[in-house]
Amino acid sequence: MEDKEKLDAAIFLLKSAREQLKLPYYKFNTTRYVDEIREARRLQADVLRESKTLWERLK
Repeated sequence: MEDKEKLDAAIFLLKSAREQLKLPYYKFNTTRYVDEIREARRLQADVLRESKTLWERLK
């Protein structure tokens, strides 16, 4: 997956998690909320990690 695709997916997951917050408490899915945020953070970390190695290779 390209960096842009990873970031787009992370943004989508964070928006989806934010939408969960608008639901009434009895429809709120805590597991889904936590999983979406965890996956978004993982994707962001992948992009940052790869960009760091790219900068090191360019030096």
